[in-house]
Order: sequence, then structure tokens, then C-alpha cells
Amino acid sequence: MKIIKCALIAVIFSFSVFACAEQQIINYPPVKDITLPNGLRVMLIEQNQQETISYRMLVNAARADQPIGREGIADFTASMLQEGTATRTSGQIADDIAAIGSGLSVSPQPKFVIIGMDLLSEFSGRGLDIFSDILLHPSFPSDGYNRIKKDMLNSVQINLTDNDTIAFNHGRCVLFEKGNPLGRTNTKKSIESLKIKDIRKFYETYYRPNNSIMLVIGNFETGQMLQEITARFGSWQRAEIPARFETKPDFHAKGKIRVVDKPGMTQAVIYLNQWSPDSTSSRYYDYQLANYVLGGGNFSSRLTYAVRSKGGMTYHIGSFTNIHSNYGVLNITTSTRNQELYNAYKLILSEIQNLSDKGVSEDELQKAQNYISGAIPLQLESPGQVADKILTSIMRDFTINDLSKEVINYNKVTVADVNSVMREYLKAETFNTVVVCDFDKVKPQLDQIGAYEIVNYKADPCK
Repeated sequence: MKIIKCALIAVIFSFSVFACAEQQIINYPPVKDITLPNGLRVMLIEQNQQETISYRMLVNAARADQPIGREGIADFTASMLQEGTATRTSGQIADDIAAIGSGLSVSPQPKFVIIGMDLLSEFSGRGLDIFSDILLHPSFPSDGYNRIKKDMLNSVQINLTDNDTIAFNHGRCVLFEKGNPLGRTNTKKSIESLKIKDIRKFYETYYRPNNSIMLVIGNFETGQMLQEITARFGSWQRAEIPARFETKPDFHAKGKIRVVDKPGMTQAVIYLNQWSPDSTSSRYYDYQLANYVLGGGNFSSRLTYAVRSKGGMTYHIGSFTNIHSNYGVLNITTSTRNQELYNAYKLILSEIQNLSDKGVSEDELQKAQNYISGAIPLQLESPGQVADKILTSIMRDFTINDLSKEVINYNKVTVADVNSVMREYLKAETFNTVVVCDFDKVKPQLDQIGAYEIVNYKADPCK
């Protein structure tokens, strides 16, 4: 029998209150949602309990928009925003931000980027001046360009030393269809090809008001804040935004196996992925709970018990999901001793199939619901976190009403729901597999796994 616990879990930022059992509603504050004539969507959340304010600008300019051969241009462009404007050098930007006790954050995601500032509300006007200047008047100076380019080239080299990153980059390329920018990764060649004119063109194409959402939360008066935003962003010119490559998940495609040869490795990295329901699916909550039981729950997960605790073949194994409005991906990753490669791989697939065939228990589901429900308040501990939560949720096609019922939607899922979604989606034969290893040391085991392609770890994953 399912145990219902009643508790006042938290009061977060003076508005998020959890009640009892099925009444666990998160009471988000009222949102003033306006679209300016130029297409900029503005969301204002007035909360005067604290003397703080947070500015966020979400721009749909990310990896999903990168032309083939220009991988890295989205992150490069976002990084260049704080390198100088028409009236401020990078040093002046840093000094002006420090003078008001703030900081600038740039958070790139696969389909969008969020630029943010958090500060005391007494400096709201000065902060908004800096924020708008950075977003609307970047100068793309050569010194900043050279420094960021050097940093990005160094990152490409560093990534070749991280075996988990190598596996993930190759797995992404195997999963996404050819030509999809979401499957591609930064390379030395692509970064070296980027010129200032390319970055400026990317900015001018995608950094547009009708491709952006601005959210402000904190201590302000709504009418006055709207006037200040309109004064600074109202003249931002809208433009036509190019259509994106359409991702089309194939849930029935047979999984592929790729071996990435990296001589000298004493362990092998095993990475698997497959398509999962997207955020608009009616099975979204069912699937997230299923993932927790499979591998998202760390030491309480099935994979950890089977492969680590019982099998003794790895120190860590886990699963996680990347969920968007038009696709989702389930990822599983671990590493094991060379001599255990085949056994570990077969045990992973066996546990996946076992979970799909036999399902989860009531106790496993209850633990998953308790953990996920308990983690939600931790995402709402500051105004900035609330802003980020709302914006990322909007990009998943969630409404504020959906967010308010998030705990309810998780807690109403039944064992039958979870078992049904696993039977539908969790199929061992549809997982893609990437093994990063010293090929010569493990070839006999790889031959037992099945047909595979082999590439060198330094190669472009999508070539």
C-alpha cells in the first residue's frame, strides 16, 4: 500500500508552499506576461520580500542553430557578449558589474542560451543599463576573440583526455540523424574556421527580440519595470529567424555499436543511449520515475545493484535523461576493467530487459517519488533559480500551471504506469553503444558483443 506523508516541506522565496499528499501544489506568484511590439516576450514577477532582483534573457541561439562546419559558433558568440560593447571594454564591463555587487552568467544549452544578472534592487537601473548594453551592443573586439578562441581550442584538446566526454560526443553523433547540428561537436577544425565576421553574423541572425524571452523577478514595481525595459529594449529590431533542423526520433531503430580506439587505456568506458519521450508526452512523468529506478537513483538503482554491488564490475554506473520539447534521450554510462568489458555490457543489457519485462515494485516507485518530489524545492531556493526554472520549463512547453502541479503529477503515477512506459520504450535492442577502449586489448570481447564500427579517438565523431 502506498504511504501518504503529510508535511509542510518548505516555504521557498515566500511563495512556494507544499501541502499534504495529493494537495502538494506549488503556489507560484502571479506573472505579468507581455509581448512588446518588436516581439520580445517580457515576464515580470514582482516579489518584494527581499531586496534583490534577477534579470534573465533567454535567446534561442544554440547548438541547434549551428551550420555544419561551424560547430562552436553558438557558445563562441555567447562568450563574446561580455568582451566589450560600443561604449565599454571588457575591463569596464567587469568593473561596472563589480561596483554593484553583481555578476554575469552565460548558460548555453543545446537549444537556447540564458544570460543572467542577480543584484540588489537598489542597483536595478544601473544593472539593467549594463545588461541591455551587453545584449544589444556587443563590439566583438579582436583581443576577446583571440582569447576565447584559444580557450575553446584548449577545451577541444582537454576533451580528448576525458574518456566519458569522448564517449558522449560519439554517442550523440550516432544517435542523431546525419546533418542534425545537435549530433555534432566542436572540433579543432571548426573552431579554427570561425572568424569575427561569422560570429557577428550569427549574433545578428539569432539575437533578436522575437527570438527571445526576458524574465525579471524580485523587488520592483511592475509598471515602472515595464517602462524601463521598453525604454532599453523597445528599439531592438526584430527579424526573420531561420528554421531549425527538425529532429525526428525513431523509437524502433536498431541500436548501433561504435568502438572508439584509444591506445593505453586500462579500463573501458561503456556509454549507451536511446530516444525517450519528450516533455510534451503524456508519459513524461512516468518515464522520469522509470529512469530513477533504472539508474538515476544512484545507489538505490537497479543498474548500481546489478553491475556494481552484486557484479563488482564498476565503481559507478548511472543513467540520466536530456529532455526537450521535441525529443528526449536516455543515457547510461559506466567504466569497467578491460577484462570485464563483455560481462559488464551484457549485464547492463540484461538488467534493462529484466526491468522492461518484469517491472518495478511499489517500494521502488515510492522511493523514486519521494526523492524527485523532495528535490523540487531545492530548485527554487533563490529568485535566480526560480527564473531559470520557469524559462527552461517554458522551452519544454510547460506552463506555470504545469509547474504548480509538478509534485502532484509525479505522485499520481502508479506502478502500472511505470511498467507500461518501460515496456513501450525501454528495449535493449534499440540502445546505441559506444565503447572507448584500447582496441587491441579487448578485441576478443568486442567481437562477442556484435558487429561494430571502429574509429580513432582523435577523429571527428561525425565524419
